[in-house]
Amino acid sequence: MALEWTRRLWAGARLFGRSRSGAIAPMFGLLAIPMVLGVGVAIDVGRATTSRNNLQDALDAAGLAISHMSASSTTAQIQTAVNAWMKANMHDGSIGPNYTVSVSTSTQAVVLTATASVTTTIGGLAGITQVPITANTTVKWGLSHIELALVLDNTGSMSQDNKLTDLTSAATTLVNTLSSQVSTSDPTALKIGVVPFSMAVNVGSTYANASWITGTQPSAYGPDIFTSSTDRFTLLSQMGVTWGGCVEDRPMPYDIQDTAPNPAVPASMFVPFFAPDEPDDYSIKTTSGYGGATATKNGKTYYDFYNNYEADVSTSSTWSTRQGYPSKYTKAPASGTHGYWGGAIGPNAGCQTAALLRMTTDMTAVKTELKAMIASGDTEIPVGLVWGWHLLSPNAPFADGVAYGTVGTTKIAVLVTDGQNTYGTGVNGQDDSAYTALGYIWQNRISTDAGSFTDPASALNDRLAKLCTNMKAQNIVIYTVPVEVTDTGIKTLLQNCASSASNYIDVTASSQLAAAFANIAGSIGHLRLAQ
Repeated sequence: MALEWTRRLWAGARLFGRSRSGAIAPMFGLLAIPMVLGVGVAIDVGRATTSRNNLQDALDAAGLAISHMSASSTTAQIQTAVNAWMKANMHDGSIGPNYTVSVSTSTQAVVLTATASVTTTIGGLAGITQVPITANTTVKWGLSHIELALVLDNTGSMSQDNKLTDLTSAATTLVNTLSSQVSTSDPTALKIGVVPFSMAVNVGSTYANASWITGTQPSAYGPDIFTSSTDRFTLLSQMGVTWGGCVEDRPMPYDIQDTAPNPAVPASMFVPFFAPDEPDDYSIKTTSGYGGATATKNGKTYYDFYNNYEADVSTSSTWSTRQGYPSKYTKAPASGTHGYWGGAIGPNAGCQTAALLRMTTDMTAVKTELKAMIASGDTEIPVGLVWGWHLLSPNAPFADGVAYGTVGTTKIAVLVTDGQNTYGTGVNGQDDSAYTALGYIWQNRISTDAGSFTDPASALNDRLAKLCTNMKAQNIVIYTVPVEVTDTGIKTLLQNCASSASNYIDVTASSQLAAAFANIAGSIGHLRLAQ
């Protein structure tokens, strides 16, 4: 309004100036005083507007500056931090140090209000000596709702260079940092789950009777390890063995989806991990040239299988028949050590990882889970990451996540791995691979999807890339952290998997994991400028 008034005054002045009437000049002289006052007021209003903008900018910056303070900070602590920031950054000559900032905290927000006055120049002639200005900033207090899945590599190589120890420590600090920002009035604001993975994921033996698990392998899984339709839980019971809790990966395309398991769609169901008894040592000559230890018998060379824990019973000369003969599983398995990845032989061989932890608000349980992690087995990254998705998903098997798109909730997966995808092929007699969540290589779980892959690692890389794309399509934020990885192919894949360039953190030494997780914690959990 002041600028409009000034414009009109100047227009009138030009009209007066052009007039040749003698009566106009005295009138112009009388109007000169309010005209000058109007110009002065306009200048003062402009100065006040500029100062108000400067005050608002400084206050907004102060709000961002306290964004990494813990939600448990007191009002006095916040006030001290805000005052220090304002003093360092407020340099408006029209205000100087003559401003005040108040801090108001609630369970959900911090409200900063700054007030000041700008001294007028010509406006004082009209009795207006000060123009009051106010700035406001609201900062959201504590975390918005976060659902976080920590998908952590527990393969054998993580035992090297202190990697697993450093990972446990860094992840524990992240949990402490985020949990410190949860408001006591909204303890559900932060939920965290953990997926330790290697070549299988342990969902927990308590789910043996879950509706989403079937003991008999559906035909859509491909060739079965048994020669006839067999319930794996029945065989375990006959041997007096408790299921270890690991599951096989679902067949394509369900291996990279969070489609809920449905008995009406057998391929969508999960099958319990069951490492079969492989043929007795030296009983069958293999011709593949693969295998572990060798022995000579009657002038011929025979090759070991890695997981021999029952007598074959079947006298068939075909190795696969002896291996898949269901009737031999009637007594406790023999003791021994698996020749490929260590650990005990038996139907749970290869299922050494700690059971996953579903999303919980119990941070003590999360930290206990992290301490329970052990390093064992090969690296099959998509097998682990898809279970991170299952933790976050609103769909079964767990359905612990809120619906996709829920306002105020962010779903996050943090993937840490120290290696590239492997399948342990070219070993273990005519099985040609070790048994993992993907079965044996001859079961062809990963080689056909829009093309064929002769290299199992390339096929797994393809599955991982598609899985990342599917997760991000549901607005899941993905962080990827390669640890001491030198292979450029997998690093590029992990970089593309991350939701942004800043979400990819290349850790060249495990001692850097603490800084990497501090970076992630700062990105996830902090106060946010709301207004």
